[in-house]
Amino acid sequence: MPFEKRHLPGLSRRDLLRLGALAGSGMAGAALSAACASKNGNSQAGGPKSPAPPEELGQFDPSLPSGPPTGLPRRAAWASTAAAEFFLALGAGVEAASRERGLQYLTAFSGDDPTKNLRQLETFLARGVGALAFQPLNAVIQRPILDAALRQGVCVQGIITQPSTLQVAANQYDIGFTQGKAAADFATARLQGNAKVHYFNLDSASPQLQLRHAGVLDGLRSAGSGLSVVSDVDAPDISTANGAAIMSTVIAEQPDIRIILGGDTLVVGAYRALDQSGKLADDMYFSGVDGDKEALALVKNDGPYRASIAFPWHLMGYGLGQFAADWIEGKQIPRVIVAKPIVLDSPGSVDTYIADNASPAAVFADRTRYERYLPLLGNVSYATREIVWHEEYVPR
Repeated sequence: MPFEKRHLPGLSRRDLLRLGALAGSGMAGAALSAACASKNGNSQAGGPKSPAPPEELGQFDPSLPSGPPTGLPRRAAWASTAAAEFFLALGAGVEAASRERGLQYLTAFSGDDPTKNLRQLETFLARGVGALAFQPLNAVIQRPILDAALRQGVCVQGIITQPSTLQVAANQYDIGFTQGKAAADFATARLQGNAKVHYFNLDSASPQLQLRHAGVLDGLRSAGSGLSVVSDVDAPDISTANGAAIMSTVIAEQPDIRIILGGDTLVVGAYRALDQSGKLADDMYFSGVDGDKEALALVKNDGPYRASIAFPWHLMGYGLGQFAADWIEGKQIPRVIVAKPIVLDSPGSVDTYIADNASPAAVFADRTRYERYLPLLGNVSYATREIVWHEEYVPR
C-alpha cells in the first residue's frame, strides 16, 4: 500500500510538553509494577506494535471480603484536561453516581494547561478526596501529586494512564484495526477494493495513539493493494474547524479520495467541509472514533458517514463514581475497566448505545449488560492499597 505522510508544520506548546513528558510517562513501556508481580515483554523496535499484555487479570469478583470503612472524605473529583464532549459525558456519569451514593462531586477543567492541571490536582488533594480521576497531560508534572494521593490512600483513577489504583484501559491497536478493517470491508463490497484514503492521525499526542495509527493501516491492508493512503495528517488540534480546514486543502490536491478516517471531531469537520463545498459523494466512507453526538446523528442519517467507533463515556464515568464510593467504604473494586470499541454503524446500534448511556444505573445494576461495554478485571481495595499501577495495562 503506498503511503504519503503529511505533518502539519509546527507544534504548539501543549504538544511539546506532551512529547517532552513521554520519557517520564511510561506510555511506551509495558511492564507492570512489582506489586503486580508480572512482566511485559513489549518492544518498540521496528515501529509501533500492539503491546502484549502481562499475565491476564481475572474477572472482578465483588464478593471478596471487604474491609472496614476507610475514613476517607466522601468526595470524588474529576480533573479533566478539556471541556470536550466525551470528557463532559464521563464527568456527568461520575456526578450521577456520586449523588446516588452520597458523595460530593468536584471537577475542574485545565484547558490542556499542565501547570493549571497541577494546581487543580493539588487543590483537590488539599481539600480532601476519597477518589480522584485524572486524564494524562504531562506525566513529569502530574506524577508527584498523584503519588502523594496514593500514599494518602486515595483511589486514583487513571484514564488510560498511571500511576493509578484503578485504570481505564484500552487496546489502541485494536481500536485502530477495527476502524481500518471496517473501511476495507466497505471498499471491497462497494468500491471493488479500490479507493484513495485520507487519515487524521494523532501521533504527536502519545505513543498509544501511534499504536492506533498502526492498527488503522493494518486494517486497511486487509482489502489488498487497491487501497492507497494518499494523505496521512498529524492533526493535534482536535476541532471540527481544523478537520474542515485540513480536508479542504487535501481534497483540492486529491479530489478522488473516497475514504476519510480519524477521530469523530476531525472527521465531522471534514464531512462538513465536503458537504458545504458540494464535493460530498454517495460512494464515500467516513468513520470516526469517540461516539460524538453529531457523528452519531450522521450515522443515523444512513449517508456517507458510515460508522463511529464509540466508547460509553457516561457509563464509564458512572462506574468510576460507584467504585469511588465502594473504595471509600472499604469494599472491593476492579483494578481495570476495559474500554471496548463499540462499532455503531446503523440507526439501531446508535439508538441502543444512546439508550444505555442514558440509563447508567439500570445498566450498571446488571453486570452482564455493563460488561458488554466495559469488562471489569482484577481486585483491589483500601486494605490492599499498596497494589498500584505504574505502567499502562493493555488488555487482550
